[in-house]
Amino acid sequence: MIWILGRTLFYTLLILLLVVVIYTLSNDQMLVGLISGIMFILVLYKGLICLKIPANSVVVRDGKVVFFIPETTVRNRFDFVTRGQTIVELPQYGLLDRPFKLEIFSPDNEGSLFSCRLSLHLEYLMEPIAWQRAYDSFVVHQNRLSLEVRKLLLKSSAGLVCRPVPLQGEEAVQEYLKPLVAELDRGLENVGLKIKDANCSFTAGPTLVRIVAAEQEILEKAVELTR
Repeated sequence: MIWILGRTLFYTLLILLLVVVIYTLSNDQMLVGLISGIMFILVLYKGLICLKIPANSVVVRDGKVVFFIPETTVRNRFDFVTRGQTIVELPQYGLLDRPFKLEIFSPDNEGSLFSCRLSLHLEYLMEPIAWQRAYDSFVVHQNRLSLEVRKLLLKSSAGLVCRPVPLQGEEAVQEYLKPLVAELDRGLENVGLKIKDANCSFTAGPTLVRIVAAEQEILEKAVELTR
């Protein structure tokens, strides 16, 4: 909808400026016609030649990713058109803009239960094979890609054991999380993602109670069906 609105505004402005140029020149208003003509050329260049490429986009040709564009940039549209390349914006909302919450429960030999609640911020891997995986995953899952990521995190965390230990300082926490993050990253590689930042908080007790959201039930059923 945003793209359609932008194109509509562009062509409306282009036609309006063209009418002004023709009208002013036909009535010998040379100065106004010259200014309108310059504006017409600038709008034409900005709308048809300049191409604004969003961050985290891939350049694709015949279904193969050519390269990855990590930051928002402006390029010449015809550089891609003449090569038969298209720009595909990989999703950010629902994947990179908010943390994934993952809670891992581990029992001990004394009847107690430990909970490690992870907060994970993700980013795209900067490797050509990962770019292709990210693009293929987006093509297959589309708007349900965030659900697929949750399924991968759930599968990867199934064998993890997280027991609280005395930790002093942020460096100690990150050192403790390294093996957990490495295991979760192995699952995320399937969709071209990795963990950028991870934080955790511990809870312990004989019984831990959590309210299960409807989304969690859907996710668990989806994981069971794929096993």
